[in-house]
Amino acid sequence: MQLQQLSELMQAAATDAVHYANEEHHITLDHSLDSLALVDSVLSELHQRELAQQHSAEMIFTLCNMLGAYIGEVFIAASGGQWQQNKVDSAAPFIYVQYHDKEFPFGSVCYYKIMQDNAISLKNYVKQAMANAMQ
Repeated sequence: MQLQQLSELMQAAATDAVHYANEEHHITLDHSLDSLALVDSVLSELHQRELAQQHSAEMIFTLCNMLGAYIGEVFIAASGGQWQQNKVDSAAPFIYVQYHDKEFPFGSVCYYKIMQDNAISLKNYVKQAMANAMQ
């Protein structure tokens, strides 16, 4: 996939995340850094739902990609960077934001928050990622 196609795909996924948050969680995501606290609340709710009843792998994958795309688009707008796809493991490719020599796999962090550790804050992760990107 070409970089332009990947960028367009992730922008569309970020738009889907905005619609999902509004329709399913009654939250308005406005592409601001402050809106990442709202993404944290959506992910926390998904974590609680996952504990109560396991979702399909496809559903979790889709939600993580959408919300990760939203987070990535907020990061790119604030700091710069571009979407990349890692295909080293063809069985498990992943998409991340590259900024200079740093890689930020926002979708993977969403997955970890939903499935493993609800204490993770994506807002704080992005704040730290932005600080690291400037070093």
